[in-house]
Amino acid sequence: MKLRLRLVLTTLLAGVPAVIALWMVNESIKRGRDDDLFNALVLAHFSSAELDACDASPPGSPIGIPLPALKRGVFHAFGDATEISVFTYNRAGESSQPRAPALPPEVLDDVRSGSIQAGSSVEVTVERDRHLLLALPRERGPCALALIATPRLGPPGPPPHELLVPLALALVAGLVGIWPVVRRIRSMTLAVRRWDQGAPLDLEREVRRDELGELARALHGSAETIGRQHAALVAREKALLEFIENTTHDLATPLTVLQGSLSALAKEHDPEALRQAMNEAQYLGALLGNLALYAKFEAEAEVETTLDLREVVSRVVDRHRAMAARLEVEIERSVPEGTVLAQGDPTFTERALSNLVDNAVRHNAKGGHVAVVLEIEGDEFALRVLNDGPGLTQAECESVLRRGERGDAARSRGTAGSGLGLSIVNRVAQIQKWRFTLTPGDACGLVAELRGPLG
Repeated sequence: MKLRLRLVLTTLLAGVPAVIALWMVNESIKRGRDDDLFNALVLAHFSSAELDACDASPPGSPIGIPLPALKRGVFHAFGDATEISVFTYNRAGESSQPRAPALPPEVLDDVRSGSIQAGSSVEVTVERDRHLLLALPRERGPCALALIATPRLGPPGPPPHELLVPLALALVAGLVGIWPVVRRIRSMTLAVRRWDQGAPLDLEREVRRDELGELARALHGSAETIGRQHAALVAREKALLEFIENTTHDLATPLTVLQGSLSALAKEHDPEALRQAMNEAQYLGALLGNLALYAKFEAEAEVETTLDLREVVSRVVDRHRAMAARLEVEIERSVPEGTVLAQGDPTFTERALSNLVDNAVRHNAKGGHVAVVLEIEGDEFALRVLNDGPGLTQAECESVLRRGERGDAARSRGTAGSGLGLSIVNRVAQIQKWRFTLTPGDACGLVAELRGPLG
């Protein structure tokens, strides 16, 4: 609910009871004024001569006393009323008028006890109608008491229009008073939204010596703190990225030379030791590649590039043929004839698939087999890396995917290399909105699968 509407409703909720209370007070004042008028008219009618005539000849019907025919002043709201009806009683509550209503016993007790003095009146309810019982200046006789049937003066219904003026004034005053506050809040909201989009936080006009000014100063302080923290974070990320890029660049060349030298020495020295050294060198190269890729993840979290998975599979398999031959492991691929397009980053995808193939080959036994299979299933692709190595149980696969394993323990168990290698595959799948699963093979080995929508 908007603040302005909330304030209007609050004013109404507070103003309506106030108007009703004013109306009730006004009605009470009017009723007291009318009662005084009725008493004055009846007392003026029952002069000494009229009381003597009443004693001599008690009236047999109600006495009609005309109301003043004035159209202004206090009589302006009399409406259609032209007279008031009066019934007369003695002190015992007996009347000479057959249609006179019976007086309540408790009122008669007050009359006998002297609580009602001559010239004063009390309000009584007779036959569910409001009346006034007036004590006339006569202690005895049939005209000692007068029961006045009071007509309703003024228009019936809702409060007079003049009582609605305070409510209207309160509404106008509330809106006029709150409008500058609402405008300042709106201005501060727009300034914060512009700041959220990259613009400077401009709240200088709102910095005053009030509560909103304190809020503006607090927002300025928070914005400055966030700006300093963001700048420091950007600087740290930049330094880290530069360090990783420089480190991978510096290590790539010596690793390549090491692999070449070991390959040349393998023909003249201990083949097994050299093969192990070459495997370790290749493993370090894979780790460096994963490390470099991790540095790019946050900057390239949204991937909208279309790639051909057939080409990625061909490049990765061809790159691992030499290592597979050296380890006496057969590696094959199976891809559809046409192109298989998907949404993904070529570098990310190739690194993830290389991790899976590298470890499927590295942790297989001599004479083992590795297959990279790309298939189209409906509107999705399925990219599987299968091997017939030692493998894992289903529980071990779930544990590895849930938290990853690192170092020699992971490398010796035939998982997807180190925890970093699996993390790379999992992260690539998340970024590209693919699914990655690791399950035991039907007979032995593991099946690593990447699945996602066709592009």
